[in-house]
Amino acid sequence: MKPIQTATSYTVSMTGFGRGEVATSNLQFITEIRTVNHRFLDLILRVPQGFAEQEESIRKQVRESIRRGRVELSIYIKEEGGSGKHVVLDEELLQSYLAISQKLCDEGMVTGSVTIQDVWKKHELWKMEETKRDWDEYGEWIRESIQQALTTLQEMRMLEGQALERDLLTMLTSFEETVGKIAELAPQATKHYRERLQNRLLELEMNMGDLEERLLTEVAIFAERTDITEEITRLVSHSQQFRGSFERDESIGRKLDFLIQEMNREMNTIGSKSNHAQIALWVVDCKSILEKMKEQVQNLE
Repeated sequence: MKPIQTATSYTVSMTGFGRGEVATSNLQFITEIRTVNHRFLDLILRVPQGFAEQEESIRKQVRESIRRGRVELSIYIKEEGGSGKHVVLDEELLQSYLAISQKLCDEGMVTGSVTIQDVWKKHELWKMEETKRDWDEYGEWIRESIQQALTTLQEMRMLEGQALERDLLTMLTSFEETVGKIAELAPQATKHYRERLQNRLLELEMNMGDLEERLLTEVAIFAERTDITEEITRLVSHSQQFRGSFERDESIGRKLDFLIQEMNREMNTIGSKSNHAQIALWVVDCKSILEKMKEQVQNLE
C-alpha cells in the first residue's frame, strides 16, 4: 500500500467567501467576495456609483490571487449617521408634467393647481442614488478592503482545497491497490483459459498431437486479445502524474480532470478485454472510485 501523501498548501478549492472592512472617521469600506466552480475565471463586479472607470484596476488586483472560478465581488460604502444614498428629482420630467398640467387648466379641462403632495405621489419623478465618491480620495481604502477580502477568501479556499486533496489521495491509493490486484491476476486468466480449453478439447476426443497444436494456437490468440500490460502501464503513469500534480504551485483542476478521463478510458479497455469474473468486478470498483474523484476534482482551481 502506498503511504497517504500529506496535503500541500498549493491545492485550492474554487468555493469560498471573503470579507474585508476598512473604516475611516465617518466611512466604512466593505468588500465581499463569493466564489464557486467555473471552468475559467468569470469575474462579476458590483461597485459604488462613480467607480466604474476603476473596474479594470480591481480586476487586475483580483486576478493576482484567483486563477479560476466564478467570482462575485461587491463593494459597499457605509456612512456613519447616514445611508450613503440621497433622493434625486427628475427636474426635466417634472417640468414636462407641470407644463401639461398648466395647459389642461388653461383650456378649462381641469381645475385646481399642482401641489407638493401631488409631486411626491409621482414616484417616477424620484429616484434613489448613491452618493458619488472620489476614487482618488478613497481608492486606497477600497483597495485595502479588497485585499483583506481576498486574503480571507484564499485562507478558506486553501483549507477546503487541502481537505479535497486528502480525500482524492485516499481514493487514489484505493484505486492503485485495486489496479495492482488486476495486474497480478491478469496472467492467471490465460492459464485458466488454457485449462478450460484443454478439458473441452479432450471431451471432443482429439489426439494429443492435434490437441497440443490447437491449444498453442488458441491460447496465443486469447493471450494477445486479453493482454492488458499496456493499459496497466499507462494507468500507473497517470496515477503518478495525478499524485505529483499536488506538489506544484499551479492551477491543477483541469489537469486532474483530464487524467481521470484517461484513467477511465484505460479501465474501459481493461473491462472489454477481461475474460475473468473477478477482474470484471474490480474494474467496476475502479470506475466507481474514478467517478467519485471526478466529482471532487470539479471543485479544485
